[in-house]
Amino acid sequence: MAIFGVGQGVFAFVLTALVGGHPDAQTSTILLLASFAGVWLVLWLWMRFVEQRPMACLGLRGPARDVGIGVAIAVAILAVDVVVMTGLGQVRMAWARPDATAAVLTVASLALFLVQGCAEEVVLRGYLMQSLAARWGIPAGLAIQAVVFAALHGANPGMTWIALVNVAGYGLMLGLLVIWRGNLIAAMGFHTVWNWLQGVVLGFDVSGLGFRYTLMTVDPTDGSRSWITGGTFGAEGSIISTLALVILVTGLIVTIRRDWRKN
Repeated sequence: MAIFGVGQGVFAFVLTALVGGHPDAQTSTILLLASFAGVWLVLWLWMRFVEQRPMACLGLRGPARDVGIGVAIAVAILAVDVVVMTGLGQVRMAWARPDATAAVLTVASLALFLVQGCAEEVVLRGYLMQSLAARWGIPAGLAIQAVVFAALHGANPGMTWIALVNVAGYGLMLGLLVIWRGNLIAAMGFHTVWNWLQGVVLGFDVSGLGFRYTLMTVDPTDGSRSWITGGTFGAEGSIISTLALVILVTGLIVTIRRDWRKN
């Protein structure tokens, strides 16, 4: 928590000052994502000068194919969300007709989500989970980092009980993904692509944060249910995502136990 607070706080202050001190909502979202660069810096300083360990020991090295595993999981969950929501008549999706500027910003925003998503993974599933697991065991490390992950999103706009449970579920799923693969690469791929696809490509809000330039738009239909669509929190707040997470978490646990028995 301290790493996020100090890292983001300092960078957010500097970036806000550079843009004039009173950014609009869209600029504030961009600055928020960019401020995660400060999280990387603070963690590196802590690891280098306090613990005197290389950052790589947190799980930053792994086979490139693990990125594809994370990306595939993110695409699969979002595909299920979109198909079920539209199939039930809960949302209407349409091409946003982006101009050249919007298209460029959509692609460029992937870099911001890379900084943000990977920063959360290296702190929560890297430093925090591994430190807790070394002291109290893997189940404690998994559970605590998932709770912290949910707490960090607890004050986001549009938060509901389903969304809160889902965020903790995503934390648990990502922790299991790290344990299965033995590195952070798959989790980083998931987190980056999940936020980017959900927000600037499909047009959902991302943990309550909206984006002005998107490739598609998502509009709830009359009489739609927020517990199905996710409401203003985004697809992460949908019961559809809850069911997908139950299946994923169960599958990962079975896979990990099977691999451990073999080895």
